[in-house]
Amino acid sequence: MAVPVEQFFDLIVRYESYPEFVPQLKGIRVTPAGAAKDVEYQVDLGIRRIRYTLRHVEVRPRKVTWSLVGGEMMKVSNGAWELFDEGGRTRARYSVEVEVAKPPLVPQRIVDMVTEELTRVSLPRMLAAFKARAEGT
Repeated sequence: MAVPVEQFFDLIVRYESYPEFVPQLKGIRVTPAGAAKDVEYQVDLGIRRIRYTLRHVEVRPRKVTWSLVGGEMMKVSNGAWELFDEGGRTRARYSVEVEVAKPPLVPQRIVDMVTEELTRVSLPRMLAAFKARAEGT
């Protein structure tokens, strides 16, 4: 991306601003959790709205990691942003592991649809939104 690492890091850790540019995010609440921050996300997947909380650990200015604290339909959500300086530009690596849980009385096809929406639709849109916001496009 055509921005310095520090600038992209600042964008990542301004969690409250995510609904301004990430299309499916409808709400964010940030709570300090010791050296970390618990961030509750409210996401509209079209077929269903879900809430979940991730614990974010920030290592300025190179890395943000997270793990699932709890939430609806989420069994696992771990990941990281890793940032690399490439001559004043940023190369960002985003990694995520997501496993959707099947709540009682929810048909498996709904769980499959949520998984599909999260991994094949929402994730690419979110990454594009971060790039566009960082570069001001």
